[in-house]
Amino acid sequence: MDNEFFRSFNAVPGLCAAQVDARGVVVKASQQLYRRLGCDPDDLRGRYVMDVVRRDGLRGETIVVMVESEQERRPETTGRGTKKILTKMDSRILEGVAAGVPTAKLAVMVDLSRGGVEYHVTNLLRKLSAPNRTSLVSKAYAEGILEAGTWPPKVVPDFVK
Repeated sequence: MDNEFFRSFNAVPGLCAAQVDARGVVVKASQQLYRRLGCDPDDLRGRYVMDVVRRDGLRGETIVVMVESEQERRPETTGRGTKKILTKMDSRILEGVAAGVPTAKLAVMVDLSRGGVEYHVTNLLRKLSAPNRTSLVSKAYAEGILEAGTWPPKVVPDFVK
């Protein structure tokens, strides 16, 4: 998407704008939207735009949503062309899920609550567009995020921010 076009929406006072990918996930948003929600850009990126509108009280606001085409997507990449899409905690959680570790035991291993583990699993499901944990692990192997032929499962470091 033309960055100048998107920036032109930032110049209009009171207008909130968000750029989303084909799935409806926020790629970037205007400063007005960040300020209106009282959040950091990293808190908004990766969330479904409809969740933002419904849960964060933006009813009645003017929001322009622009959908990014697949060709325009420029992922953050390493030198080998892999996307850095996981945090260190995400990678530890993914490794545990791939190893079949139950949520309660995984929570103890990574020093989080069970709810914290579920939060990270939900984010991983969203990032990899997987409907469940089994599909999550399968997609992670298929996309090269998890190293093939190793046990216990290990995330390829090139995918970790």
